[in-house]
Amino acid sequence: MNSLKSLYTDVREVLENSIPDYWSALRSLLSNFLQEPMAPEAMLPLASCQAVGGTPKDAIHISAALLTFGACLRILDELEDRDRPGQLWEQVGAARAWNSAAAINVLCFQILSKAPFEPQVFKRINQAFLDACWRISAGQDRDLGGMTKNIEDYWLTIEMKTGAASAMACATGAMAGTDDPNLINACAVFGHHLGLAVQILNDMESIWQPDGITDLQQGKVTLPLLYGLQFDHPKRQELVALVEANEVAANVERIKGILDAIDTRSFLIWAALKEREQALEAIKVCPNAEGKEILESYITGMFGDIDFFSKC
Repeated sequence: MNSLKSLYTDVREVLENSIPDYWSALRSLLSNFLQEPMAPEAMLPLASCQAVGGTPKDAIHISAALLTFGACLRILDELEDRDRPGQLWEQVGAARAWNSAAAINVLCFQILSKAPFEPQVFKRINQAFLDACWRISAGQDRDLGGMTKNIEDYWLTIEMKTGAASAMACATGAMAGTDDPNLINACAVFGHHLGLAVQILNDMESIWQPDGITDLQQGKVTLPLLYGLQFDHPKRQELVALVEANEVAANVERIKGILDAIDTRSFLIWAALKEREQALEAIKVCPNAEGKEILESYITGMFGDIDFFSKC
């Protein structure tokens, strides 16, 4: 993994060199996203490229574009949630934050356009980024529109949001290293299940180890609450009544107590581990052992504090 992390300097250089010289404010903003340690998702295209037998350096522009895309999504999430102090929209105002997010999204494709890919490879990678943008936006619209009413709705929403983003990160890295559709698909499937596992753990963290305003405090219905709504238990109707009356935010501690009583965290951990299992199975076909090991370590490392969650 250290050999791939040595490429982070090149990733940072590509990103910084793509920012227009006349927009110092944008450069300053993005510098916050480029601080050490670099966002872990920068590793995904590099490791996927290596796992399929390619040269990781060929995926540098993809990593830079992915980081830029991630910065755009983070700003948009902050604008929509407004759940923590010190966010960009508080510093520069909502209008400038929206403008920055739009510009950073353009920058993502500017970076891709500068990559030294063969035309057919660039076309595949660029299209994969575009497809992911559409799916993520559609998934976010489902979330914002309150279309997640049951667990089936939830899976569709997170598949279109987190699953699509991680699948794209891994698939495009693989595209830089091979034209074998089976290997590219293997990395895409890995990324898909990785994204679902990330979302499940994030939903759990928001309730039991929150950083800022929790999902429950915002009245959001995510997987932990959906589990309580659909699982047959003595307090199910009470939860249903609270959700239907839009009283989730006013009854956070009561809801947490019910979710604890039905051992919701054990279900969430089981669900996330099942996603990890499917992700690891998908990349068994990849030929490069070192790249594959890095991907395996990436998704396994996410579960380092599972014992904490199961006990707190």
